[in-house]
Amino acid sequence: MVPVHVVIVGCGRVGSGLAVRLIDLGHTVAVLDKSAKAFRRLPAQWPGTAVVGSGFDRDALERAGATQAGALAAVTSGDNSNILTARIARENYGIPNVVARIYDPRRAEIYQRLGIPTVATVTWTTDQVLHRLLPSSVHGEWSDSSGNLVLVERLLPEAWAGKALRELGMRGMATLVAVTRADVPRLDVTELVGQEGDVLHLAVLKRSRDGDGTVKVAIAGAGSVGTAIARDLHANGHDVLLIERDPDLVERLRTTIGVTWVVADACEVSSLDTAGMADVDVAVAATGDDEDNLVISLLAKQEFAVPRVVARVNHPDNQWLFNESWGVDISVSTPQLLTSLVEEAVSVGSLVRLLQFEKGNAHLVEVTLAEGSPAAGRSLADLELPRDATVVAVVRDDRLVVPRGDTVLGTGDEVMVLLTGDAEQAVQRLLVGG
Repeated sequence: MVPVHVVIVGCGRVGSGLAVRLIDLGHTVAVLDKSAKAFRRLPAQWPGTAVVGSGFDRDALERAGATQAGALAAVTSGDNSNILTARIARENYGIPNVVARIYDPRRAEIYQRLGIPTVATVTWTTDQVLHRLLPSSVHGEWSDSSGNLVLVERLLPEAWAGKALRELGMRGMATLVAVTRADVPRLDVTELVGQEGDVLHLAVLKRSRDGDGTVKVAIAGAGSVGTAIARDLHANGHDVLLIERDPDLVERLRTTIGVTWVVADACEVSSLDTAGMADVDVAVAATGDDEDNLVISLLAKQEFAVPRVVARVNHPDNQWLFNESWGVDISVSTPQLLTSLVEEAVSVGSLVRLLQFEKGNAHLVEVTLAEGSPAAGRSLADLELPRDATVVAVVRDDRLVVPRGDTVLGTGDEVMVLLTGDAEQAVQRLLVGG
């Protein structure tokens, strides 16, 4: 056996025992834990590395040797932390062998489908027993990335026993793709005759949504951010679902905003399913915890195929995680926004990035024209901005000026430009100089 470097996140009984066992097998081991006290579980003469930090802290992971690791085990006491760590190890560091400890067997099954190997503390026995006790219930629902196609399981109706299964389905809406008979999957569905106990696997197209202009939005987290978003969307006539796990908070706020309230943990797929996440157009992860927001985003996109997912970033060090890999279409970082606003307030004569778009390398920049700016006294048409740059607003003496080709810029104007990274140097030269 070739020795490898293994990173273990979580130094509880499982993590410490695993670390000792791996050392005995001749591997090198680094253990991460948020608490330095946890390392007391390791042997007094511990030959490996011990790092204080979390599994989604980039500095801590790299101090533990994640860039050279051949394996990583996320075995903390929190399912969310373990999932985040496993995804980071696989997606960001390319660690080939990754496993996450999951307490909830349903979560474990879902994350297995998302390509994250898991070890469930609770075995699959409960699910298997329920499957046989309640054979008429739906199992194993899967959705494609577009959200328009789902794969569902159904027990064969008694009326179809003895009939040719090739006749099952609805043209253009549902197709029988496989049959499980006596625990053996069969793909030759056109040749089969239905038997009692058959489990049917059907590909089903969802009904298209009504195009009346109303958007259905699910917001996770009823803090100041979540409630403010909910209030504005509701005022604009949209259908808003607000998910909050604190029942006392919901009770206090229920009468202040006329939206649909759900008391539930938005990190639980069963709660999201019950709340109707599969039918929403936009999901907003607005809790005060970055771990929760990433898990909510991942589930919304991957499990429920929500077309648009927006996530709040609470800590700027975690901004790097909020991307398409985690199901995030748009991330909003309050600290980053505040930094940009402060920078914008004190900067004259330099480009300040206000907003970064997740796709297309586009961003919004602002510049306050200083004395001597090459753009002062010139019209926008005369500036000949590059094709990948557009002036979207000009603020002059606290008044918004809608930009047109004949708009002449002046010293002190605040000019906002939407551009791609390729055009930034040209815009810098035209508006700032140098």
